[in-house]
Amino acid sequence: MKTIEFTDAEISVLLQLIDIAIKAGGLNVAEAGAVLAKKLGQPIGPQEVESSPMFAEPAELESAPEEEEAD
Repeated sequence: MKTIEFTDAEISVLLQLIDIAIKAGGLNVAEAGAVLAKKLGQPIGPQEVESSPMFAEPAELESAPEEEEAD
């Protein structure tokens, strides 16, 4: 058996890649992906969604010069 050390960010990215592979490969890769995800210590499943997302403040646009009407 070999040991590999990952940072939390690397584990998160690896789990995302496994999730993408399962979605693309379907049942053919689901079992292998689940086994690897369990070994990484985090179950594959829906990602946590922040219940109160923060949005950027609306930007104020510079007022454009009004076009003069031709008579």
